[in-house]
Amino acid sequence: MAAADGPSSDNWARGDGGGGRIHRLEVENFKSYKGTQTIGPFFDFTAIIGPNGAGKSNLMDAISFVLGVRSAHLRGAQLKDLIYALDDRDKEAKGRRASVRLVYRQPNQEELHFSRTITGAGGSEYRIDGRLVTWDEYNAKLRSLGILVKARNFLVFQVSPFITFVIGDVESIASKNPKELTALLEQISGSDELRREYDELEEQKARAEENSALVYQEKRTIVMERKQKKAQKEEAEKHLGLQQDLKLLKTEHSLWQLYTIEKDIEKMEAELAEDRESLQQVLEENQSAENELTAKKKEQSAFLKKMTLCEKSIAKKKLELDKKQPELLKLKEQISRLKSKIKSCKKEIDKKKDDNKKHLEEMRRLQSALVDVTKAIEELNEQGQDKSGKLQLADDQLQEYHRIKEDAGMKTAKLRDEKEVIDKKLNADVEAKKNLEENMQQLRSREDEISSQETELQTRLDKILHSIPKHENELAHLREEHTRIAKERQSSGSRYQTLKQRVDEIDTQLRELKADKHESERDARLKETVGSLKRLFPGVHGRMHELCRPSQKKYNLAVTVAMGKFMDAVVVEDENTGKECIKRLQYRDHHIHLDRTWFSRCRLGDEACWDSGRPGHHDQKISKTELGRENGWGGKAKKLQLLPLVLA
Repeated sequence: MAAADGPSSDNWARGDGGGGRIHRLEVENFKSYKGTQTIGPFFDFTAIIGPNGAGKSNLMDAISFVLGVRSAHLRGAQLKDLIYALDDRDKEAKGRRASVRLVYRQPNQEELHFSRTITGAGGSEYRIDGRLVTWDEYNAKLRSLGILVKARNFLVFQVSPFITFVIGDVESIASKNPKELTALLEQISGSDELRREYDELEEQKARAEENSALVYQEKRTIVMERKQKKAQKEEAEKHLGLQQDLKLLKTEHSLWQLYTIEKDIEKMEAELAEDRESLQQVLEENQSAENELTAKKKEQSAFLKKMTLCEKSIAKKKLELDKKQPELLKLKEQISRLKSKIKSCKKEIDKKKDDNKKHLEEMRRLQSALVDVTKAIEELNEQGQDKSGKLQLADDQLQEYHRIKEDAGMKTAKLRDEKEVIDKKLNADVEAKKNLEENMQQLRSREDEISSQETELQTRLDKILHSIPKHENELAHLREEHTRIAKERQSSGSRYQTLKQRVDEIDTQLRELKADKHESERDARLKETVGSLKRLFPGVHGRMHELCRPSQKKYNLAVTVAMGKFMDAVVVEDENTGKECIKRLQYRDHHIHLDRTWFSRCRLGDEACWDSGRPGHHDQKISKTELGRENGWGGKAKKLQLLPLVLA
């Protein structure tokens, strides 16, 4: 058995940085050691050997016992189990005690005596150099020497021919996981006692790193804010420049609006005058139409009386007509039958005419062919005649002549037969035509006779009915005239209402334009006043509605209602600034010396309207009365309207 008294013992024996060691061990009634036994002195390397049961492990237990190791780690259930006992009777004896003293020699050769005693009551007593101390003091002294009882940083090895292991702790150490082994090593090295301080320092380190990160972030934020402020400054300067440009543009726009409004007013006044003239003309036309309507109503009443008489006459004539109606129907039937017969005769005549026309065309064609043949024969005869006038033909020509003559006779035989048939049919058709014409003449005579009767009856009927359409036409004409006059009256009334509505609309627009013009002039004067106050007093910020603008247009009405009368109020920095502004507005010089003032008559929108105190080409001097008439002051100085001041 070997006790690591060299390098291993240095881990727990050099608490003060020296090379102290165990010098000897005094054991009294501890385990297998009966009585008082002194073991030692020990050297740098000491080997304890012996057979099993010789007490090698008990020696290591004695060293562990005196260093404060609990009995559970010394193969005992309680401290009494560590007291020497020969048999069970000795174990039951009262007053048994056991002790172990360890003599520790320091590098300066001084000795320290550590003693631990098991009392009869089963407790432990600790002594240093014979002085009774508490466990805490005893443990502190051991800690000062580098001996950590809780960590048990002193190792004992058992050596045998077969196995090497750590007594008591080999199995438990082998079964520990990495985390538990790490905790054990920290416990053995004593670093676990520094855990709290380490955690505090770690927390301080984390806080310091966090503060450093915050400081760095703040630094970055400050740099970014600086860049942002610089950009905002440039943007603000640009914005101020744009605001100045905007003011100039607004001024020009307001002047243009005033010019446009004046032109619109002039145009609407002209339109209003034209509409009034049109209205007067319509009224006159309406009066004329009413007079004409009255006259037409009188004529209508006269015609109604006349129409009543005509209706009576019509009723009388209708009775006479009803009496003649049967005779008229009989004549109409006869006329209808004659017309039907005439119609059939006309169809037959037309058919015969068509046939006759075809026959005539066929005859003309045949006659034309005959003429052609005759001409050809004559030409041939002329060519064959000699000087004596006789046709001299050769034999072959004579034969050819006879042959052609026979052919012509054969070819024209059928045509001659057809001509004879057509001539016979034509003669028959001519006879039939004569008969039809005679019948037609008879029918026409009968038709004329019936027509004369019909004409006589129709004349009588026309005389009866003549008065009816005449009076009906007159009545319809009167009704149309009445309807036309009513429509004209309605149209005149509608036009009158339209013109009146148009006049009202133009009056309303004229009033609105005048109000807009007045409001624009007032707003321009107010802007000019506020601008002069801002130039004179740095504490003047501007009007309320210019400073407080809603983020969205839909809130404009709500903001206007909420601000109420303060919408046009001027916002100033403090009360003194407000008082100075009021004084400036109250005591500002409003006097104009007319004898030294030159007024240039010009239209709104001209580039130069006022001269700088000297007369120009278009300038002229005006009197006080003229100045008042031009500006609507009536010769009195115009009083500036004071606005309420809001203290910021």
